[in-house]
Amino acid sequence: MNRVVVLCGSRKPAPGLTKHSAARELLRAVYAGLNDSDCLCVGIDLRDLDIPQFDGRDCAEYESEDLSHVQKQLAEAAVLVVSVPAYWNAASGPLVNLLNVLGGAAYDHDPGSALPLDGLIVVLVTVGADEASAYLGASQIRGMFSAMGAWVAPREVVVANPRTIRDMSGVVRQLRDLGCYAASVAKP
Repeated sequence: MNRVVVLCGSRKPAPGLTKHSAARELLRAVYAGLNDSDCLCVGIDLRDLDIPQFDGRDCAEYESEDLSHVQKQLAEAAVLVVSVPAYWNAASGPLVNLLNVLGGAAYDHDPGSALPLDGLIVVLVTVGADEASAYLGASQIRGMFSAMGAWVAPREVVVANPRTIRDMSGVVRQLRDLGCYAASVAKP
């Protein structure tokens, strides 16, 4: 199985708005790298899903089609590439909520059973409102995935506010290379 799932963790823009989400837009370069590598990839966008708010239930108890879809895609993935926005020195809430719903309450986890994302390889792209938010958000989400049993790849791209970067061509190259890297990690 060498399938890569690409997850956009942004809910922006709100319905009716035409602004762009940098976390979503920068994924275009990652997709280009995956396509360069002839990699089978599937996209998941949190903006298009109705993920329930975590309230302490086990994942199966939510009876959500969108949540079941995410679980199925992750179960079939060799690698998960995640683009997460980071505001106010933390990863954005929708992605954190998704991970909480998937994993359930950590204190209820049976120590003898597999972790919720056991064995999943995760490649991160973090896009911050500023440099501090980008790096703190990356650290937070890296820690969440690791605690849930995923192996977070050592290569990642962290982007401070893209509006302040004069020449995005270097960032785009890094992201395209990251897509190629994700494809190489996914190959058996």
